[in-house]
Amino acid sequence: MKGFLFFLGSIFRWPVQKTKEFLNLHIYLLGIYAITFLLNNIGLGFSNLIFTVGLVAPIGYLIYQGLPLDCLNYKSAIKRELNSQS
Repeated sequence: MKGFLFFLGSIFRWPVQKTKEFLNLHIYLLGIYAITFLLNNIGLGFSNLIFTVGLVAPIGYLIYQGLPLDCLNYKSAIKRELNSQS
């Protein structure tokens, strides 16, 4: 339960602490939705593929850039957050 509450708190702190990253993510997601919507209206059959690749690409990019393997371990996440605040 502690881990869930920690990550929930992190979600609420993220937009305030890193506003530029938050806005960039949401602009990117809206762009993917808009491109998919336009391709679907045109009648192209691969709009679902573009949507899926567009949503998976940031995760792949983060893994390529060295996403820590313990990124969902709340104890190590707390340690990283405390070290970044010092």
